[in-house]
Amino acid sequence: MKNEVTALYENKDMTGNFTITRVGESINSIFAWEYAGVNPSNGNPLYYKADGSIIQGNITNSAWVAYDPEDPTNVSVPAPALVTDDKKIIGPSVPTYFGGINTKLFYKGFDLVVNTRFSGGNYIYNRTRVDLLGMNFTNNGTEILGRWQSAENTGDGWTPKLWYGGSNFVNQPDQGLTRWIEKGNFFKLSTITLGYTFPVEWMRKAGIDNLRAFVQGQDLLMITKYTGIDPEMESGGQDYNGTPKQRVITFGINLSL
Repeated sequence: MKNEVTALYENKDMTGNFTITRVGESINSIFAWEYAGVNPSNGNPLYYKADGSIIQGNITNSAWVAYDPEDPTNVSVPAPALVTDDKKIIGPSVPTYFGGINTKLFYKGFDLVVNTRFSGGNYIYNRTRVDLLGMNFTNNGTEILGRWQSAENTGDGWTPKLWYGGSNFVNQPDQGLTRWIEKGNFFKLSTITLGYTFPVEWMRKAGIDNLRAFVQGQDLLMITKYTGIDPEMESGGQDYNGTPKQRVITFGINLSL
């Protein structure tokens, strides 16, 4: 006989604004509406419904209207709003692979230690990026320069037209949208240490058993296509104004008398 708690939840999804925990899927998988870009004729954002049809969010009156590629300027046909059933699982928020490579080299009195890390296969909801494309004309990121401006100047085809105060409708910041989802793959140079141990015969003349000087750098290099500050700033699949790791350079000596 199955455990009562297991039986109660085994066929139920546990969903957040942009994640889902479902039997057979990675825990806290990214769960979102699929963004289809911008209507080039009017700058409205486009979205896929579960049946494959495309609707647009009419920025003029915050209404959901049908999108007909044969008649893209028509915003008079009402369409059903986006609902949870229109969302789909995009992928895991937990990395599917990770590892590191550590290297130690010695040459005469010099020593070099290099530690690198890599991780990937996961998706991140870049919530910070949403705020940088707000509709209050404050603190916008450079991505806003790609916005739709007219039928002749359609921008990057991904960023809708501006609408003052309309960020919640245009950007859907807390509902999970593929527009804000990015891969979290990265490769990092975690630490690199270069040291030099002075010759013993030199040191003994000064009454020193051993002297080593070194310089160490931490988090000096990151290779990633993620547009946020650091893909490791995410928590539960979301990157929202987190604190990045600090780049640190240390000088020191090891002295034995």
